[in-house]
Amino acid sequence: MSKRTSKRSGLLKRLSIQYRVVFINDDSLEEVASYKLTMRKLYILFSSLFVMVALVTFLLIMYTPIKYYIPGYAGGSTRSQIIRMKQRVDSLSDLVAAQEKYQQNMRNVITGDKALILDTSDLDMKQYKEQEMKSLLPETEEIKKDALKKK
Repeated sequence: MSKRTSKRSGLLKRLSIQYRVVFINDDSLEEVASYKLTMRKLYILFSSLFVMVALVTFLLIMYTPIKYYIPGYAGGSTRSQIIRMKQRVDSLSDLVAAQEKYQQNMRNVITGDKALILDTSDLDMKQYKEQEMKSLLPETEEIKKDALKKK
């Protein structure tokens, strides 16, 4: 127990020892300034200086546009603006691609560079008419069911 208290008292004694800091002009050897300091005062001075620098930095970042350069700081309105801008860019790029394709097709038609590509295939007219009739008239089984329901 006495070792612990002696260590504390030794530390307190070292913190309270006074030192003199003297600034002397080299040319005239005249004393310009003199200060009496203790380690405790130096610790308080440097701690206060550190806190002040941190506070000024924090205030500078919070109340100036510098904060927008910090990654991930973007607010809610900024995020929605970014999403809207991305959607506009996507739609505009689709529009530009469609216009370029249209212009290229028009050039090809005017110059006759490209043969006309038909998108139809050979149709079997008998099969086509059967499908057309099926789509117009209900199935025979449905007709029978409707007739039985009415009775």
